[in-house]
Amino acid sequence: MKRQNRVAFFNILSTILLNGISIFTGPLFSRLLGTSGYGYLRVYNVWVSVIAIVFTLQTQGTLVNARVEYAEQEQKKYHSSAMSLSMAVFLACSALVLAFREPISELLMLEKPLIYLMLIQAFGTFCVNFLNTKFVYEFKAGRNMVTSLAVTLTTLVLSLVLVLNMPLEVRYYGRVIAIAATYGLLGIPICISILAAGKTFFHKGYWKFCLALAIPSVFYNLSDLVLGQSDQIMLQQMLSESEVGKYSMAYNLANVMFVIFGALNKTWCPFFFEDIKLGRHTQIQDRSRNFLELYTVLSVGFILLATEVYHIYAGRDFWDSTGLVPIFVTSYYLNFLCTFPVNYEYYRKKTKAVAAVTIAASLLNIGLNYCFIQLWGMMGAVLATAISHGFQLTAHYVYTRYFLGKADYPFGVKLWWKYAAAYFAMLAFVHLTKDHWLLRWGTGAAIGVWELLRIRRRKVLI
Repeated sequence: MKRQNRVAFFNILSTILLNGISIFTGPLFSRLLGTSGYGYLRVYNVWVSVIAIVFTLQTQGTLVNARVEYAEQEQKKYHSSAMSLSMAVFLACSALVLAFREPISELLMLEKPLIYLMLIQAFGTFCVNFLNTKFVYEFKAGRNMVTSLAVTLTTLVLSLVLVLNMPLEVRYYGRVIAIAATYGLLGIPICISILAAGKTFFHKGYWKFCLALAIPSVFYNLSDLVLGQSDQIMLQQMLSESEVGKYSMAYNLANVMFVIFGALNKTWCPFFFEDIKLGRHTQIQDRSRNFLELYTVLSVGFILLATEVYHIYAGRDFWDSTGLVPIFVTSYYLNFLCTFPVNYEYYRKKTKAVAAVTIAASLLNIGLNYCFIQLWGMMGAVLATAISHGFQLTAHYVYTRYFLGKADYPFGVKLWWKYAAAYFAMLAFVHLTKDHWLLRWGTGAAIGVWELLRIRRRKVLI
């Protein structure tokens, strides 16, 4: 029990540090860059994410399946083979980008130097995430923590040095260079060490296994990115960088809940895969209830405190987007509920179904964005995302419950409907008490104490 809690705590903290850099530094850099500079930076980061997904195939996502498929003595060989596959695809795609860098620069509305930096940052990010995922599934929480802390501190210090020594109109370059340099310099030795440890650069069986899982996951991850961040690109095209900056600031604060969800899911998922493999159905139900309860309480607490926290977090120029924060959190909560059918689909190796649903949801999101942004601006964009996540949850649940899992699916409506109902009841409460901060904060404190007592009683986090 102590080992489980220790692994959970450090993996959660490591993921938050690694993926939460932009959240922690948001108040500082939004003030240093201004609404337009901050918006430009956010658009750049969206394209970095696209490159990281497509050009590397995100093969780290197959590591959990490889632990089930292959013996322990084959794991290092599989890791090096998966890494070499990503390197080969990345180099081929990068060559095409460099050959057509001028039209690509015009299409993306980004300067040419940023194209080079995007490639460096994308590959470095993939390598760091590969190592992070490897440590999670090997239950090496301490090493995970050290890596995440090194990335966070290096990026922050270098960013401050560069940004403060640049003119205001190009300060975003300082932030971009700092992140690209950090991930690039860390990514190369990580890549070399994984290749050297496994010494298996091409293995037909490993590549076949990896590609069968990774290619559908590329479509899933890319569609998920479109679902979550196409609104920023469309706001840039339809409105302005300043509106993107305001929208992105609200997104950035609410993203705390997405990072926490990702950290909790990374911790819960290895236990789920192990439990379902060994047929431990009681443990699956218990861990799932703990997961549902904890994330619901965290989400409710966040929206109760969101307005006042946002006014501290963001400068006054960004306050137009205050009302977006609870809707963003609602999108993440719906996405969190998706994790149960999606993880079951991954266990059953139905990655094509995962990709198909996400592609459909992302296309729906683009269409809704086009209509809603014209009608309601920033609020239209965030509502489009929430509706699309609702569609995504419905489609995944229907597929897993009635077609894939049928009677054996462990996450029926009875497991989670009470938690979802509690969240949406509190969302309504937040709207009704938006002018009564003391009532909201008092309610949040009471719920927080209640959950701490619950965790103490059951002696496990999730």
